[in-house]
Amino acid sequence: MINSVLPQWAKQVERDKILRLYSSHAAGIFDEGLADEVAYAMLARAESIIKVTRVHEQGILDCPSCSCAVQCDGQKSWNIFKCTCGWNLSRGELHKTYQHKQLVGGAAMPVIEDAVKLFPGKGSYNDKIIWIDRLIHAFHGELNTLREETGMAYRPAARNFIEGSLMQVVELIFSLAYGDSPDFMKSRAEWIEKLKISYVPDHIKSRYL
Repeated sequence: MINSVLPQWAKQVERDKILRLYSSHAAGIFDEGLADEVAYAMLARAESIIKVTRVHEQGILDCPSCSCAVQCDGQKSWNIFKCTCGWNLSRGELHKTYQHKQLVGGAAMPVIEDAVKLFPGKGSYNDKIIWIDRLIHAFHGELNTLREETGMAYRPAARNFIEGSLMQVVELIFSLAYGDSPDFMKSRAEWIEKLKISYVPDHIKSRYL
């Protein structure tokens, strides 16, 4: 039935794929297929985050049946998203489709929106690997004027894009092979500095810093 269709959100990228991509690159093996797979998976995830954040903050959803924009009739869990095509769903039921899945962008939205705009769809392997690296090493709030006021970098945006707990994501980034690429080493060094001033719990930071 049309009113039972639920929106589908892109999953987080597997940690193993990220590890394999960086290990191959550091070894001088430019796996274009894997780079495409990771890049497009991260793009799909970014697009889902943008859509979910719009739902969560503005109550606007692209209907999963006909793609028309639907405005919810209120902020309560029992309020309804109702489309002219016949599709409908309560706000509470829709919330369950993205709850606890790291799909609300929050302070990372400027980073995520920029990433979607700058995605190198027809670019080279090198363009895609740089795009992936920048997104993996981004932080919530780093393009937010609030960071200038507070000095904080909040938390790694990679948590929204890569499967696993915050601890596992931090561990992954510290274990990535960067080879001798100056750009990658620079992004890693900057990421570590942002981690130091972030809201990541001290018991996680203390394992690596």
